[in-house]
Amino acid sequence: MRDEKLDIYRGLIMMYIIGFIHTLYWFPNFGTKIKSFFLFEMAVVFFITGASYSLSNKKSYAKYIISRIPRILIPYFIFIIFLVFIEYVANILGTTITYLSFKEFVISSFNVFKEPSVTLQFITWHLWFIPVYLILVPFIPIMYNLYNTLGNKFKYIPMILISCLIVYMNNIDNLTVLKNVIFYAFWIYAGFFYNKLKEIKISKLSNLIIITLMSAILIYLISKDQFVMDMQKNKFPPNFIFLIYTIIAFNLLYILRDYILNIGKTKYISRLVNQYSTYGFTLYLYHPFTYLLVRPIYIYLFDISENIIYKIIMVLINTVLVIYLNLIFARIFGKFENIKLLTKGVQNDKKNLYEI
Repeated sequence: MRDEKLDIYRGLIMMYIIGFIHTLYWFPNFGTKIKSFFLFEMAVVFFITGASYSLSNKKSYAKYIISRIPRILIPYFIFIIFLVFIEYVANILGTTITYLSFKEFVISSFNVFKEPSVTLQFITWHLWFIPVYLILVPFIPIMYNLYNTLGNKFKYIPMILISCLIVYMNNIDNLTVLKNVIFYAFWIYAGFFYNKLKEIKISKLSNLIIITLMSAILIYLISKDQFVMDMQKNKFPPNFIFLIYTIIAFNLLYILRDYILNIGKTKYISRLVNQYSTYGFTLYLYHPFTYLLVRPIYIYLFDISENIIYKIIMVLINTVLVIYLNLIFARIFGKFENIKLLTKGVQNDKKNLYEI
């Protein structure tokens, strides 16, 4: 079952990540902790993944894996081939984009669980998401079956257990990928409640009470000096502080959901939303190259004035510019995201492509 609202949320969150979040973190702007409070985006992405699966036509487990994994790997490997081509051209021109030999670069880059060794800024920084999603994909049907098996009073237990695990993992060093997997499993499972949230429609007062209580807990824990206020540091890897913060952010988004939908439905924005919903993964993979293109212009204009209002305007202009220019990659590489697979009668429907 297709949900128009979910498509709008998907498109908007991809625009938000690609245009706004990475302008804040990849380009010079504001060296403050305040901007870290915009970092709720990946929790929303995984919530949408869970919600999308809960609404989808269920296949057998084998058919699900066959239909899902290639939708990630095919576009990703095309992206890697594009990177390898750039390195090949760079070698011809007497330079390089990696500290590895060409052969080592090719071999290591095709390891989907390892970030390609590229010396260019931010070209591969965003790929941390890929192994996390790939690990979680096989568990989504299992988590959903658990959700359906549990009675209404017990459906929240897995989220409580995952939260406890996040607290426990905070005291263990390293294991960054595992911490990411556990954290975003929480939000995939939360996405299974999407239909219930539409039916219940929690009041603004209830949401504000939740936000107030969670904020009080957040402030208390940070005051103990074990955690910091900077959500960027709490996000990589995600800890219990970041979980509390994303729950607060989600409740705020829930209050604003009607306004967000209205923005997504406006005449000119809706066209962009449709593109970013349909080709979200492609646009996500290639958008660093758009940033390489606009970087010299942005830095020149950003440094013209020290006025804070001017700098905010420049960030917003760059956000819009990136969102529009990045659509070029949807035209060039989007077809690889739309490849239909025929395996023992299993055909991917274009309308049900990549669900994040």
